[in-house]
Amino acid sequence: MSGVPSTAQQAAQTISQAVSRQDGAGLAAALRLDLGNTALIAQLNSSPPLEQICGRALVEPWDELLLEQLHYIKAAAAGEHEAAYSHCERAAACFQAAFEKESDWPVPALHSLCLNLRRAAAAADAALVAKGERAVRQQEAARTMQKFFQVCVTDRAPLPVSKKWGSVAVEKLAAGHGGGAVRAEAGARVGALVVINALFHVYFAINNLRLCQNLIRAALDGQTVEGRHFAKAEVVTYKYFTGRLALLNSDFGDLNAFEEQLATHQQRFIRHGSYLQEEVSRKCLGGVSEVSRHGSYLLVERSKLIVYRNFFRRVALLHPDKSTKLDIKRFQACLKATNTEMEVDEIECILANLIYCGYIKGYISHAHGKLVVSKGAPFPPLRELGLTSAV
Repeated sequence: MSGVPSTAQQAAQTISQAVSRQDGAGLAAALRLDLGNTALIAQLNSSPPLEQICGRALVEPWDELLLEQLHYIKAAAAGEHEAAYSHCERAAACFQAAFEKESDWPVPALHSLCLNLRRAAAAADAALVAKGERAVRQQEAARTMQKFFQVCVTDRAPLPVSKKWGSVAVEKLAAGHGGGAVRAEAGARVGALVVINALFHVYFAINNLRLCQNLIRAALDGQTVEGRHFAKAEVVTYKYFTGRLALLNSDFGDLNAFEEQLATHQQRFIRHGSYLQEEVSRKCLGGVSEVSRHGSYLLVERSKLIVYRNFFRRVALLHPDKSTKLDIKRFQACLKATNTEMEVDEIECILANLIYCGYIKGYISHAHGKLVVSKGAPFPPLRELGLTSAV
């Protein structure tokens, strides 16, 4: 059964059949309850005997899981976000109790549970902030999802039925170390990668990026997620967040690999060297607080040194005799031509950072006002740097 239930009775029946058949997709569909399910919400508002409906069709802990899910959707529809989160968290605890005892078949339902939990936590935090209280629900949701993650990565079941499939790469298996056991079901492909992506969403939202790196190390053990055994949507989400992390941490080696893969698979390419049309630029202006909240300004700041490196390289190429001793005042004049006023000391500070990061090979002669660069490759190609130091 893949349709979304429109009544509590249908949801109970769908879960019952999914459990008896070990149908992960059917279970995920039954738990995919949202505010767009108007028929179900209308029934819930009429106060039906939910405990009886769930208890008659299901055994523990599935009956409690559905009961909490139904209370969650009812509270969310009524705008009672804190109560909705509490029900959603209890539903997640019920699912964990069942998940620990089963093989990998319930894995597709992880996406529904994590998505509901993440959205409920964000709404609850917004309600808490509106009342002047501290937002803590997303942190609590992250701890709950970490329990799902631990269940997946510590699963000791045989590989064909292991929950760990989604948290490690399978190239090694496909290359001959058990590759014949690769399963085709979506649950085996997704596994803990769903939880990782959900945790990425939360950690970026609460600005706790340190835990992202710990998550990658614990889950992938140095491997990658490329390969046909993972759902494309989960791989794209994973690559998006790891790409942002690489840029924020100045891991340009990892970032280059990410960009190369993106360029290989994308259907539409960005035009380089072309200015945005004024109409497009005008639409993108404004919303400063929103841009700042998403961390876009920080990404721009991280990219600024690369822009300076490219600018100074072009100025150096304009030097008539290709000397290794470049006048810093020449850089100042070129910056002024672009309506950027800078003192010589400011330029020297930027150059010092560029030298420290390896973007320029050379040193500054402050007494003579010169930048002395190496005769061979004074501006190393960025893709060859592979830097990890943050500036």
